Amino acid sequence: MADLFNRERRRFEAFIRQHRPGLLGLARRLSARSSLEPDDLVQETFERAMPEFEHLKDRTDSAAAAWLCTTMTNRFLDYCRRQRTETRGLPHLALVQDAALSPEDSQENWELVNTDEFQKAIERLKPHLRDAYKLHAEGKRYTAIAEHFNVPVGTVGSWLTLARRDLKELLLPQVAVAREQGATSS
Repeated sequence: MADLFNRERRRFEAFIRQHRPGLLGLARRLSARSSLEPDDLVQETFERAMPEFEHLKDRTDSAAAAWLCTTMTNRFLDYCRRQRTETRGLPHLALVQDAALSPEDSQENWELVNTDEFQKAIERLKPHLRDAYKLHAEGKRYTAIAEHFNVPVGTVGSWLTLARRDLKELLLPQVAVAREQGATSS
C-alpha cells in the first residue's frame, strides 16, 4: 500500500514539475494588476488538481495543461469577484459599524482607564482579535491586515468590531469603579 502511495505521490510531483513553469507564467500575467501572489494562484490550482489527478494523469499533456489553465483562470476570476464584493461592501460595513455604536458611547469616561488596564484588557482578547487589533492600532489598513492573516477584508472589519466590543465589556466595570471613586472623593 505504501509503495502505491509513494508511486502516486512521485507521479503527482512529476506532474507539478512539468506544468508549474507554464502555470506560473500565466499566473504572473493574470495577477499583474492585483494583490494576488502568482505562486499562491499556482498552489491553489495544484490543490484543485490533486483530487482530479486520477483523471488528469491519463490525459495528454496538452489536455492536462488546458484543464490546469482553465482551473487557474476560474480561481483568478473567483478572487476578482470576491475582491470586488468586499470592496463594494466596505462603505456599508462602516455604516453598520457606526450604527452599532450606542448613544452612551459618547458619554463614557474612557479617560478614567489607565494605559496598564487597557493593555491588560487587550491581552485578554481572543488571539486573532488581539492580533488584528494590535496591527490596526499600529496603523495598518484593513487590506494589509487581511493579507497578513490571509482572510477577506470583511473578516478583518468583523474582528475589529468584536475586539472593540470585547474591550468595552472588559473595561466598563473599571470605568464604573473609577467614576464612583471620583464621585466619592469630590
